[in-house]
Amino acid sequence: MRLRFAPSPTGAIHIGSVRTILYNYLFARQRGGVLILRVEDTDQDRLVAGAIESIYDGLHWVGISWDEGPHEGGPHSPYVQSERLPLYQGHAQELIDKDAAYYCFCSKERLAVLRAEQEARHELTRYDRHCRFIPVEEAAERAKKEPHVIRLKVPDEGTLAIEDLVHGHIEWQASTIEDQVILKSDGFPTYHLAVVIDDHEMGITHIMRGEEWIASVPKHLLIYRAFGWEAPPMAHFPSVLGPDGKRLSKRHGSTAVSQFRDDGYLPEALINYLALLGWSPGTEEEVFSMDDLVRVWKIEQVQSAGGKWDKERLDYFNGVWIRKLSVDELVRRLEPFVPAEWDRAVLKKIAPHIQERMKTLKDARELIRFLFTDDIGFDKRLLIPKKSDRLTTLEALARARAVLGEIEPFVATNIEPALVGLATGLGWSKGDLNGVIRMAITGRKVGPPLYESLEVLGKEKSLKRIEKAQELLAGGPD
Repeated sequence: MRLRFAPSPTGAIHIGSVRTILYNYLFARQRGGVLILRVEDTDQDRLVAGAIESIYDGLHWVGISWDEGPHEGGPHSPYVQSERLPLYQGHAQELIDKDAAYYCFCSKERLAVLRAEQEARHELTRYDRHCRFIPVEEAAERAKKEPHVIRLKVPDEGTLAIEDLVHGHIEWQASTIEDQVILKSDGFPTYHLAVVIDDHEMGITHIMRGEEWIASVPKHLLIYRAFGWEAPPMAHFPSVLGPDGKRLSKRHGSTAVSQFRDDGYLPEALINYLALLGWSPGTEEEVFSMDDLVRVWKIEQVQSAGGKWDKERLDYFNGVWIRKLSVDELVRRLEPFVPAEWDRAVLKKIAPHIQERMKTLKDARELIRFLFTDDIGFDKRLLIPKKSDRLTTLEALARARAVLGEIEPFVATNIEPALVGLATGLGWSKGDLNGVIRMAITGRKVGPPLYESLEVLGKEKSLKRIEKAQELLAGGPD
């Protein structure tokens, strides 16, 4: 069992590609198969600097590894198509020799005119086989000195078909396909030639890719037929769709894996969510680790319709996976999202208390900033509960400061009953009193649990924050 994933380095790796790669990974791992990484960079005009590194980093981050690469690059280096040009050129020449392909000397200008004329006549735009019938010897001599491409000789009739593992039976008529270019004038193969040769040479037993490649299948089947090779089974996975039902793209927001990492998503959550975009386990279960997915994922359960991207759903899974982390692991994961100068001992104390409140790791910084800085400026009007007024709130702050000052040791289990008792004595709800004190010490309406926040902040700082809130409120209602 040999599978491959073959991204093109034309930009940062995006979540649609990761979902396709994930399904390949699960299929191979379930069957003890080999997974190959192949970088398809034959379209040199579209290469983006740093894209290959983005692919490696993104796959490592989500926990997807590959098993095989070229021997000279080490067992885990990827195959790179631009490093294999002699292989493709030799195979293109083989098709010339077999009379399954021919040299084409048509200029770009001639092809542009041809296309314009066909469009004017409302005809299908396709190559007119102008060079197909040049005598073989003449074409070979001209190829030695004239710019040219190599085109495949496509039969005039016949049916091409596959039994897709997701979509079922799909067929095409050969007559609808033009004599495609398989080797460009710069000596680079077209994608279609390179992918077929590589899949054959690497012994790929199953081709699994996005459904956007279905339209290319007949071109590939013709190349397989020209070489006398058998095409392996194929599966074309449904696209990840945006909320508008169109294929997910930048217009729907960032789709780059690196952006999700930078925004504080866990790779476990992203993998869990992506697996469910196009696949259903057939049960109510929905939280799956990578090991779980290897165990339960089935290609027979992959749906032919695309799954719609839902950021709120991803946020839900991210929260689930954040809550699964141990405190030490959560602190480790938070490292990139909090300033280096923040005391890690304090971070470890507060971490379990924000675990339930985070959608992403990035949320932590604002939730706990009050522990590491006294600069928590806020609108003093936010101190006053809706059913209260400035003077009553001032009295509540004074009483709270006095009560908290008496607590020893200053821990949450002692703080809670003291403040609950104070709320009762004031005739306030617990929520209103807690809201006033939370605003005074954190500058926010929401944050970690109040009693634990006070404990971690410490008595001295807590009393100073409340005193500062009193002074702010005493200055007037404006």
